[in-house]
Amino acid sequence: MKKLIGAGVLIVFLMSVIPASAETRGSIVIQDTLYGTITGAIIGTAAIVFTEEPEDNLDYIAYGAATGAIVGTVFGVYESTALVEIENGETKIAMPTIKTSIKNSDGKTAVETKADFVRVNF
Repeated sequence: MKKLIGAGVLIVFLMSVIPASAETRGSIVIQDTLYGTITGAIIGTAAIVFTEEPEDNLDYIAYGAATGAIVGTVFGVYESTALVEIENGETKIAMPTIKTSIKNSDGKTAVETKADFVRVNF
């Protein structure tokens, strides 16, 4: 019970801090990870209702939160596409998305991997 209260206090604290941060790509990744964790924990809690021994399956909450954190992080990284983005004189720093594509030319197949490190919008 103490862990649950501590987790609740941590979630409330993090949710109050995130909106105050600038809307950079990094903050979007953190925000999506947090929302994914919360959503996963809620789904894990809901899954406990459908078990015969709910008190023996409290680990569903942790599994749901961990899965939600991973999915939220992947989605947040997907949203951020450049390491540095310059727009209207503002510089934003985030994690780049690695893009992989397969190209066929002259009967040869090549795998191309790229990541946008700098993007400038004029």
